[in-house]
Amino acid sequence: ITNVERAYDATHGFSIPYYNINLSIEPGEATTFEFDATQDGVFSYYCTEFCSALHLEMTGYLLIEPEP
Repeated sequence: ITNVERAYDATHGFSIPYYNINLSIEPGEATTFEFDATQDGVFSYYCTEFCSALHLEMTGYLLIEPEP
């Protein structure tokens, strides 16, 4: 999987703990990372840098499904 993350306003962190992915993204920068999705399932991701009052809402889930 290739993913691109971009920060516009403040330093943000991006973490997918299961895959040991931890990034720091500075304002105005984009970061691209690749990883092998070796396990099917639902994996959490979240911001690791306190960035604003909405910091605790910067979470989500990555769904990995087997190829048909």
